[in-house]
Amino acid sequence: MANQARRSLLNTFFLLGTLALALILVPLKLALQGLRWSEVGMLALMYTLVGLSVTIGYHRLFSHRSFRAAWPLRLGVLLFGAAAFENSALWWCSDHRQHHRHVDDPDRDPYAISRGFWYAHWLWVMDGEVRPLEGVQDLQRDPLIRWQHRYHFWIGAAVALIPVYVGLATGHVWGHLVMGLLLRIVLTHHSTFLINSAAHRWGTQPYSDANSARDNGLLAPLTFGEGYHNFHHMWQWDYRNAARWYQWDPGKWLISAFAGVGLAHGLRRTPETDIRKARVAMEAKRLASILAGASPGLADGLVDRLNRAKGRLDQALGTLQDHREAWVARKVEWKRRGEAKGPDWRRLREAWKADQARCRRDLREAWSAWKATRMQVRDIRCA
Repeated sequence: MANQARRSLLNTFFLLGTLALALILVPLKLALQGLRWSEVGMLALMYTLVGLSVTIGYHRLFSHRSFRAAWPLRLGVLLFGAAAFENSALWWCSDHRQHHRHVDDPDRDPYAISRGFWYAHWLWVMDGEVRPLEGVQDLQRDPLIRWQHRYHFWIGAAVALIPVYVGLATGHVWGHLVMGLLLRIVLTHHSTFLINSAAHRWGTQPYSDANSARDNGLLAPLTFGEGYHNFHHMWQWDYRNAARWYQWDPGKWLISAFAGVGLAHGLRRTPETDIRKARVAMEAKRLASILAGASPGLADGLVDRLNRAKGRLDQALGTLQDHREAWVARKVEWKRRGEAKGPDWRRLREAWKADQARCRRDLREAWSAWKATRMQVRDIRCA
């Protein structure tokens, strides 16, 4: 208990102290000295490097094993992740895995939104509850993670002081300390905390309403793509947080770039058919609620038609995915035997292409039937 109280006091002092100092010193610095481009650049650089290390390293690589990384990349995210001052990677991942395992449970989720917005945002850190390391045995086998766990505060301090080193070299220590160190720490903390709080309170649920997680595109630029939280809680093992090409997720783009140069591999990705199935299921749920509130005369026959259209679409999506997976397995086997060439292979490939075209045609027809049924149900709402 004494240790818990001591940790709580330290966490509270650090979080409130850095925020209070930033609110006082940043305006004072701007009033007295203005703002140099080097200070803005150092703030942006450190915020980006630390933030990406948290989302790519602490979150997607270590917590969820959504890809595998070579040791230089693991070392880099451990060094800059420590500068977030959000504990070691081992403790961070333990808390986060418990959050996913017990999401919204006020007794077992470390930062359950069910205990209130501010609790999920940062009061849980101030509580300083000493939770045992849980479910991180795989991470404890990594010597780099064990090293960072042992020395994370000193590593974080050394990395976080990079702007001060630059200030000493350029003769502008004060400005770099206030902007690149103090303000950066506060921005890193609260951008991360917003995923625990705001992304569980405001936004859309296009994939699942089984828990409070929501997609919130406004949070994505602040958190390097972490705002698409409903998708993430549905498929936490996916290296992406944003599935759509136009959604802001520099984390996934950078992981793909690392894969291109050999620093990352084994990128795990949710099949597009599964994503579409989940969206259709949520849409069907909303349409069913419209029909439940409609008069019997208007809803007659539409409930059955909606279920049939959804079943047909689900079957078409499943068949397409099964067909793709069967082809991948067959291709791997033929390549293993050295037979992925010649006339037999070409005939097999052409037959697969024909079957694929048929699956796509069935999917288009099922999709058209679904859209027509969806339009009829929506017309009831407008009637």
